Amino acid sequence: MKSKNLAFILILLFSLLILTACGKNTSTEPEIAQEIEGESQEIKRISTEELKTNLLKEDWIIVDTRINDAFNGWKLDGVKRGGHIQGATDFAANWLKVEDKDRETKLEKVLAEKGIIAEKNIVLYDANGKDAQTVADYLAKKGFENLYIYDVKEWAADDSLPMESYENYHMLVPASWVNDLIKNNNNGAPYKIFEVSWGEVSEEYNSGHIPGSVHINTDEVEEGPVWNRKSVEELEKFALNNGITSDTTVILYGGDSMAAFRVAVILKYMGVEDISVINGGYNAWVDAGYEVEIKSNEKSPVTSFGVKAPVNANYIVDLPDAKEILLDKENSVLVDIRSWDEHIGETSGYSYISGKGRPAGSLWGRDMEAYRNIDGTMRSATEILKMWQEWNISPEQKLSFFCGTGWRAAEVLFYADVMGLQNISLYDGGWNEWSADADTENSIEIGEPSKK
Repeated sequence: MKSKNLAFILILLFSLLILTACGKNTSTEPEIAQEIEGESQEIKRISTEELKTNLLKEDWIIVDTRINDAFNGWKLDGVKRGGHIQGATDFAANWLKVEDKDRETKLEKVLAEKGIIAEKNIVLYDANGKDAQTVADYLAKKGFENLYIYDVKEWAADDSLPMESYENYHMLVPASWVNDLIKNNNNGAPYKIFEVSWGEVSEEYNSGHIPGSVHINTDEVEEGPVWNRKSVEELEKFALNNGITSDTTVILYGGDSMAAFRVAVILKYMGVEDISVINGGYNAWVDAGYEVEIKSNEKSPVTSFGVKAPVNANYIVDLPDAKEILLDKENSVLVDIRSWDEHIGETSGYSYISGKGRPAGSLWGRDMEAYRNIDGTMRSATEILKMWQEWNISPEQKLSFFCGTGWRAAEVLFYADVMGLQNISLYDGGWNEWSADADTENSIEIGEPSKK
């Protein structure tokens, strides 16, 4: 009997020890949970009716926090309609992850330029239940209080509610679309993926590239000393050597996609119907966590381009055309996509270009960097048009973009095409040709121009 009592007492003591230990654990668990919850602020959710009521009020601002591709027009994360809520601005959650030593300074500038300020009521929307909360937490830490979260799938499901997308948004593709295309082999239709950069050997390509992609050296499409595009005959050989026909789906990208846009513009000029550039370049692919390939892929030539090139001859213009554009100032503009210092003649911008200044009568369209978000994606059309308006550049005019040798201007031309603008072109020779030509009629201006 004593032994049974002793055993019972021991069991009771052991049980008390366990309960005490468990009690200690349970007392700390709420603290841990509370700390984790503290990383995300509790943000009020707004209904569709409330959003409709406040949509056009000056003290409210609607912010799309999804990736840039969704804002442009792609149907991502299960939305019924692509694009953004009419009147919305953008501030993507993934901008907060960009590796840049000046990221915070740049983001502060972006917030100010977009009018995302603490004095306003700010509706942050997404379609994945994550992006809006991420941006809300970021803004809350900055002292923003009037924050609301909304699921854009509700808005997109109602066809009566206004949404906007770019007419040719499909020309800029998300990494997810490219990944799907590779998986389904483009449903059996011919396609090619190219990494584009200068040089026979690309360090970027060799260090890792999208599976199946082939390297294009920009020397394949242009040549010095002016660095204009090559002849139509040479460009056709380039296309055939790379396995490109007029009906091939062509996807281009790069570590910095400027070279990809250069080749994209030339291929459209030639007559390739389905050309796209990965929005955000190779970084967008890597950031999405998709597979990267190291082995080199060889070119696969074809024997016929399919159409007589160039199909879109007016997509790229030369010196005589540029002069005509300058003569018709009411209806056309030669748009300078160089830095301010290049535009006013402080520098030529190139070691091999001696001349400084700008073609007389050309207008400054801002440097190419002004057309990119912090993650290298396309800046919103609203902001691009606002930049142009400051220099009396209208999307209704015939616009021909130029830079030093065609790379920067090609990217901006491509964005203008994505926006759906008509009567647009690349002045291929740019400042390199204009400043070097012996023709004395190539008048040049130096100094700060008037916006009027």
